[in-house]
Formats: sequence, structure tokens, C-alpha cells
Amino acid sequence: MKITSVRVREVSIPRIYETRAADPKRLQANDDFGRSRYQILELFCDDGSVGLGEISDVDERMKPLSANEVAELLSEALTGSDLSRWRSSYRAVAHALPEGLHPELRGLTLFGVEIALLDLVSKRYGAPLYELLGGLVREKVEVCWVEYLRGDVPLAAELTALEAGVRERLEQGFGAFKFKVGEDHERDLARIARFRQIAGPKTYLRVDASGAWSEEEAIARIAEMAELGIDACETPVEAVSRPVANDHPERINADPDGAAQSLARVRAAVAVPIIEHVADLSDAFSAALIRHRAIDVVNVIPSQGGGLLRAQRLIHSAETAGTAALLGSTVELGPGTAAMAHLALATANVSVSSDLVGPGLLVDDVCRQPFRYRYGNLFPFERPGLGVELDEAKMEAWQA
Repeated sequence: MKITSVRVREVSIPRIYETRAADPKRLQANDDFGRSRYQILELFCDDGSVGLGEISDVDERMKPLSANEVAELLSEALTGSDLSRWRSSYRAVAHALPEGLHPELRGLTLFGVEIALLDLVSKRYGAPLYELLGGLVREKVEVCWVEYLRGDVPLAAELTALEAGVRERLEQGFGAFKFKVGEDHERDLARIARFRQIAGPKTYLRVDASGAWSEEEAIARIAEMAELGIDACETPVEAVSRPVANDHPERINADPDGAAQSLARVRAAVAVPIIEHVADLSDAFSAALIRHRAIDVVNVIPSQGGGLLRAQRLIHSAETAGTAALLGSTVELGPGTAAMAHLALATANVSVSSDLVGPGLLVDDVCRQPFRYRYGNLFPFERPGLGVELDEAKMEAWQA
């Protein structure tokens, strides 16, 4: 099997958030709800098979290449390449990417290319992708719903909306939730307290500060949140700020031990598990987290880390130290969500509910078989490769 051509198309799809009654046709023409931009990759082979990939949730701050520019770059790197040496094809793309490309966009692009290649390879063998990744270790992927918080409305109105949203997800079977925190501590406490009133003491709740706090703030604020019933805290300290990790990872990579020690001091002082992202930072950062016993769970976002194989390696590395893992998300469409679901199905250490919420946050998908949550879980499509196919009507409807 050889790659004969490459096609890249761009789509822009509105996010629903909690506008549950939103009209897709109205949303298509209205940017008020926020939109996510994607570049959909198709690798065509001489046997007629097609490999699907996506460059997920592209942001203007990344100064992205156009779809035509990406297609030209990938065509030069991949056309004529043999699928029996697909790892060489992946490396050829990595080498061909512009040196000044935004670091997060580099990871997203390589993820898109890798899953398209893996889609082709697994189709060649007539097997679902999870078989290439080690085989099934579970039948479904538990999802942690990321609740939409409204900090720009009066608190009473927000808590009313929060209650409605959480009740809806509980009725759908979700047993795990995540809140973004850090901008307004008193408001965060009120949200957590209301959540516990609605969901009871056993429903899982983690908070994500995205690196908003100093060590002292983190220790004090996590303690208060723990009294109200949070189950874990993600990215508590400014030493691992997510905006810095996304745009300037070299700053954290320059001193991985310092960042890990900051997390370790917080972990030693609080009573709830600490979670940290690793995929968009260096392997040395992951090693430092393990060496300093800095965290309880690694958050691995394959689309930011360059692909499934590196993500699986990071997860396995954490497992050797007794550290659990979850899969994070940049809000993927069907192809990206399918790839991550296959990884979770084949990787035993993904034992904490994962943030694979893209199918629920977007008004539509571009695949014929869109993912649906059942009882708070994602289930794979039992077909070769990723198990999804593009819907051309949807591609046309959402073309950018």
C-alpha cells in the first residue's frame, strides 16, 4: 500500500456549551456561541483505502498554516510512501514542518498525521485500531464531563444554570465532573457547594486551576475546596501554567525539577490527589514528576503530544511508578475522539475518567457515525481502523 495523494479541508463548528435547545442552522451563522476550527486530513492509497486524521481545535494565536499549505506540505512528505514503513512517513512529516511552527500546533499536526497513518495500517489488517495498540483491556471509556461555568452572570443565576446542567448530565449517567477554577475563589467555593447539594457525596468532582495559583494559594484554596468535597485538583501552581505550557513549553522544560518540586510541595500539604499535564512538555518533565513524587495522576492529551504512541509511552512510564493516568482533550471531532477512545481501550493505566468531551461540546460532527455518550461512557465503533467515515454533507455544511 502506497499513499497516492493527500487532501486537507477546513471546517468550523460552533460549540453548544449549555445552549441545549440551540438550532444548528442558527448557530452556523452566529459566532456568539464560540466556534472550534479543524483541519481534516485524508490520505488516499493505491488500493482505494482512505486514512482520516484531524488537526484539532486550531486557534489563531498559533498562526496556523492554511489548509492548502498543510496539504502541500503533507503531499511532499507522504506521496509515494509505503505503509509498511509508516513510522518513517511520520518522521518525514515531523522533519518537514516549519521550524518556527507554534509548539502546540506542531503536536496537533503530528497527531493528525499519525492517526491517519494508523487508520490506514489497521484497515490494511482489517482490525480496529485498538488491536494495533495492544488489544482491548476494557469495553468502554469513562468520561468526565467538563461543566460550562458562567462567570459573567450574577452568581444566583449561574448556580441555577449549574444545577440544571449537572442534573441533566446525572440523568444521562455521568458519574464524573470537572470544574475550571482559579479566577474567583469565593465563586468557586459556591459552585462546589451547590454541586455537592445536587450530586451527593459520591459523584466524582475534580477542579482544574490551569496554573492560576502560587504554592501558598494552592495549598490554602485546595484545603477549602477539599472540605466541600472535591476529589482531585489539576494543575494547581503557576510553575506549570497551562498558557505557558501551550505557548512557551521551553520555559518549563528548562527547569523540570523546579516545576516538579513546586507540585510536590503542594501535594505533600493537601489531602486530595494532584493531577498534571505531561504530553506537551518534555519527557524530562514527566521523569521529574515521578522522581519527586509530585503527582498522583498524569493527564495525557495525545493531540498535543504528537500522537498516540508517545501518549501511550508516557502513560506506561507513569504506570511503572504507580501513577495513574487519564486522557485530556482539546475538544476533538470524530476522528480525534475515535483515536483517543482506541488508546484508552487498549491502555490499562488509563484508569481515571477522561476528558473526552468533544462530541458533547460541539453542535455537530463531520462523521457519519457521531459519537454518543451512554451512561457517561464512550464506546468504540467495531470496524477496522478508527471506525469512522466522513459525512460529505456535514463537511460541506461546516466548511470554513
